[in-house]
Amino acid sequence: MKIEHIEAFPVSIPLNHTYKDANRIETHSRDVVVKIFSSDGAIGWGAGSPRTFPTGETQASAIKVLEEVLLPLLVGMNPFRLEAIHRDMEASLPFHFASKSAIDCALYDLQGRVLNQPVYNLLGGKIRNEMPSFDILPLESPEKTAEIASAAQAKGTMAFKVKMNQDLKKSVCRVRAVREAIGGEAILVVDANTSWTPKLAISACSMIEEYDITMVEQPVPGHDIEGMAFITQNTRVRIGADESMRPDYMAELIRRRAADVVNIKVNREGGLLPCKKAAAIAEMNGIEGLCGSVIQGALIDAAAAHLFASTPGIVYNESGKAPAWHDLDIATGLRVENGMVKVPEGPGLGMEIDEKVLKNFLSKD
Repeated sequence: MKIEHIEAFPVSIPLNHTYKDANRIETHSRDVVVKIFSSDGAIGWGAGSPRTFPTGETQASAIKVLEEVLLPLLVGMNPFRLEAIHRDMEASLPFHFASKSAIDCALYDLQGRVLNQPVYNLLGGKIRNEMPSFDILPLESPEKTAEIASAAQAKGTMAFKVKMNQDLKKSVCRVRAVREAIGGEAILVVDANTSWTPKLAISACSMIEEYDITMVEQPVPGHDIEGMAFITQNTRVRIGADESMRPDYMAELIRRRAADVVNIKVNREGGLLPCKKAAAIAEMNGIEGLCGSVIQGALIDAAAAHLFASTPGIVYNESGKAPAWHDLDIATGLRVENGMVKVPEGPGLGMEIDEKVLKNFLSKD
């Protein structure tokens, strides 16, 4: 069996509410979708969500890289030779991880469909059937943020991430309002999105510690591994690495034990295969894993669900938002019931693509 033909699509899926954090405002999930045709007629689908930071990609640049560099490289290759494909993609063009993630996930989907097996069986086998649903709360007033959290909790969500920025007074009020709204049983994470200095981060941690914070994610810029280590060593709150978990920072981050938790994102690490490797390295060094996400469609969320289901070192989850954030998606098959994201059970990623919807959501620019 060989890869016969590959297509790539820029897809912008409308959100049902605007998302805002310390660095940006989003109204759509802007993904790149890859469709791989094999010589025996099997088809695999995958997606990535390009970001100017931390992967240095836009939707337009990702499509250009896919069409001009990466996809032609794959034609004629055996779709089961994932290690060789990743080696050749990296040798041909470093970085561009969202583009490579779309290819990697499409190859896993294709393999699963050929073998009539769910992807989690190709990743080591399932150890979990479901994961808690999660909601990211946008950077709004404390009252509005608490209102959004209460509405999500009423639908079953029991894990939340509150955005913070340099306005510590309002940020702390936002955290307090959410904790009061959701009660003491729900998981509460906060995320500064790289907006603090190390000493400001330590001050902020001391101010919010009383609200039973599971972790503070990425308090300082991603490249500041020294700052991450300083904060981790000088606060009682768990520190999570997100932007600092970029593939080119990861080794130094883990060597320095500069975080208590690492955010492993299918989209940023370059696909499921690199994610399994990253999770294994973290686990060997006693660092917990978080199955992370960006604002993305259900096809990427499904890949993350298979990763979470098959990886014991990943103990926290923030994937599975797509069904709540999109009224209409290009992919169906990812279910959230009673606050739990169900791992898709069908062959491959277990998702079905509506190509009419995909066509309607093709990016115009």
